[in-house]
Amino acid sequence: MNRTSEIQLHKETLRIETFSDGVFCIAVTLLSIEIGVELHGDITNKELAHALLAKWPIYLAYVISFVNVLLAWIGHHSLFKMLHRPDSSIMITNGLLLMLIALVPFPTKTLGEFLLTGGFETAVIFYTAYFVLISIAFRLLWYAASRKPGILLNEVTVVQIKQTTRNENTGLICNTIIFAVAFFNPWLALVLSFAMWVYWLVFA
Repeated sequence: MNRTSEIQLHKETLRIETFSDGVFCIAVTLLSIEIGVELHGDITNKELAHALLAKWPIYLAYVISFVNVLLAWIGHHSLFKMLHRPDSSIMITNGLLLMLIALVPFPTKTLGEFLLTGGFETAVIFYTAYFVLISIAFRLLWYAASRKPGILLNEVTVVQIKQTTRNENTGLICNTIIFAVAFFNPWLALVLSFAMWVYWLVFA
């Protein structure tokens, strides 16, 4: 392959990754927009402090989702560092992933608003199910990238491919287990979500 073709392939990959980074950025921004207090009139310091403290479920949901989106972005970046030649299947599966990432503020807001209500279990089930969908989208993207020679860089070793495949499978299996746990113990499901952060940050 000549130098011009290599440059063109690099540009195509860079365009997809730049667009993807923008979607991740928008998703994180929308997460923060959902946070706020609605008080009107002449309120006291005590009333404002109480209102701010009462928002802790929203803060918790924000932190959980921010870390999940951050880890998703790191995984996405790591995958695209191995990419050599994007094709239509890469663009379609990446688009599916970005569609789900862009909507993360929706399950996040649902979790935060219903954390201390009778709808808590349903909120956690919905939230954990959503990240199962994101894991599936990641798995499809990696399948599209690794399914045939030439899509990944020549420098990518068999060991790296197996490691990434193992990580993607682990993420999907663990998120599915967390989703199942949410039906029986929603709080435990959230704790397990936190344990997933430790796994990805330390062991993956």
